[in-house]
Amino acid sequence: MANTYIGRLCWAHMLTYILVLVGALNWGLVGVGWFVDTNLNIVNLLFGSWPTVEYLIYAIVWLSAVFMLFQGSCNQCAEKKM
Repeated sequence: MANTYIGRLCWAHMLTYILVLVGALNWGLVGVGWFVDTNLNIVNLLFGSWPTVEYLIYAIVWLSAVFMLFQGSCNQCAEKKM
């Protein structure tokens, strides 16, 4: 894998990064959808008929963001940086 920021992450940090990125894109679409008066919330469109699953996805994305706030360098990430 190329020596990029993404390539140097362990699986936990990679998953967290992807979830936060997808969550940010979803909230951006929610904002754009409000301006054009339509529902562009992808999570709601995909899982709206299962509210428990929808809110579980929001909670997982939130936990990923909290993890990113307090993350340190783990042993796997430190080994990949070398």
